[in-house]
Amino acid sequence: MPKPTFLNLPREKQNAFLEVALPEFADNDYNSASVSRIVERAGIAKGSVYQYFEDKQDLFMYLVEVSNQSMLEFVKQTPPPAPSADFFTMLRWQMSATIQASLKHPVHAKLLRRAYSAPLPFQDAIFENARRIREEHFQAMIQQAQASGQLAPGLDVQVASFMVQGMLNELGPFLQSRFGEQTDDWAQRPEVHAVFDQVITILKNGLGK
Repeated sequence: MPKPTFLNLPREKQNAFLEVALPEFADNDYNSASVSRIVERAGIAKGSVYQYFEDKQDLFMYLVEVSNQSMLEFVKQTPPPAPSADFFTMLRWQMSATIQASLKHPVHAKLLRRAYSAPLPFQDAIFENARRIREEHFQAMIQQAQASGQLAPGLDVQVASFMVQGMLNELGPFLQSRFGEQTDDWAQRPEVHAVFDQVITILKNGLGK
C-alpha cells in the first residue's frame, strides 16, 4: 500500500499520478508495464515512485484496490430502483449497475480484468483484497435483508455472500463469451438483461422443479 509520502501529497497530485499509472497497467501485462514510462509521462523523478510505493508489485496492488473501490463507489452512487426495493430487485439492479460501471470506468475495468486473469506470482493477494472489499459489501446487504424479513433468518451470511460473489465474479466473463466483447450498448441490450433476470430467478427460487 502507499507510503505516507504518497498519502501526504495533495489530492490533485495523487490523481495526476493515478491518471498515468492506471492506463499503463491496463494497457500492458504486468511484466511489460513500465515504471519508467509512468514517471516520464507524470513528469516526476523515477525515485519518486519508490518513495511512494515499496516496489512495482506494491504499486500494482494499490491500483487494483483503487479500481475496485471506484467501480464499487459508482454502483453505490447509481440511483436504485426504489427506496423500498427488496433484496432481489437490488441485486438485479446491481448487475446492471456493474456493467454501467465498467462502461463509465473502462480503464479501471480493463486493469481488473488483467489482474484477475493474468498468471501472477502474487495472484492470491489480489484475490484476497478484492474478496475482502466485496465480502463487506454483500454481507452487509444480506444482513440488512434478513433484518427486514426479505431473506430467511437462518441463512448463513458468509455462505450466501460467497454464492452471490461467485456468481457476480463470473457474470462478466460469461456475458462476454456468450455475446462477444463488451460494447457501449451492453447496458441496454435485452439479451443481456434476460441473463440478469434468469440469474435472479435461479437465486430466488433455486434449481429444483
